[in-house]
Amino acid sequence: MADTAPTPAPAPAPDPLGDLVSRHPVDNRTRWVNAAWALPIGVLTGWLGLWALLRDGGASGSGKGLGTALGLGLCGLVIGITQATRALRGGKGEYFEVRSHGLVHGNSSGRKASWTWNQIAVITIPRPHTSVGAHAHRFGNDYRCVLRLADGGRVRIDGLAVAARALGAAVADRCPDARRSEGDEWTRRAGAWLLLAAAGCAVVVVLLIRYLSDHPGGDRITVDSAGHTSYEYVQGIDGTTVALIAIALAVCALGAITLVGLFFYGRLHHRR
Repeated sequence: MADTAPTPAPAPAPDPLGDLVSRHPVDNRTRWVNAAWALPIGVLTGWLGLWALLRDGGASGSGKGLGTALGLGLCGLVIGITQATRALRGGKGEYFEVRSHGLVHGNSSGRKASWTWNQIAVITIPRPHTSVGAHAHRFGNDYRCVLRLADGGRVRIDGLAVAARALGAAVADRCPDARRSEGDEWTRRAGAWLLLAAAGCAVVVVLLIRYLSDHPGGDRITVDSAGHTSYEYVQGIDGTTVALIAIALAVCALGAITLVGLFFYGRLHHRR
């Protein structure tokens, strides 16, 4: 009986997006490390601040220290939750692929989504800053490219993707009809509204400082029936209120400075 020749395996179907041009893995391990230290700091300092606040209203401690603990806890939670959310959303082995006819986003489980080049309507790449340091790179903030799709969706690429700048440039080169944006054009359109908001923040700061000065602490003098005089220092404002005012002062002062900076940034970088 003659041996039959083995049947050749069928050739794989061609990818509808064409040949692979470049592959860009995303470093989600760094995101998990960021979340691993930020979340404990946020939970611990936030819990300590709330514990002191609820235990005795902050009367036994410094209101500024209480405000600092609560603010640090909030920052830690925001950073940790943001990093963990992005890592979970991307998944293990996250990557981007540039192909001849489109962009692919996937992970070790397979392809999650893909888009042809004509589906990308707007490409937002902020202007580079020369002062970006290692801390910004650790969070992926040294580079950002946001792709807005024709159907309203959005794709975000940051500095934790390998060769992120080359990835953004490859997308931009293949989408000549997509509108270009730096993401900060709104600072010029907002114009005087930024200054108005900054003035509002400044007014709040003045009112809060005036409230503090109008409620100073002082000695309370008590004379008992035997004629003995005792002196007791009484706080003008309880620790809880001081802590909340300290947080509000920091937020409003930083907000006013930021808004003024955005106003001048929009005027200097987006001249007609």
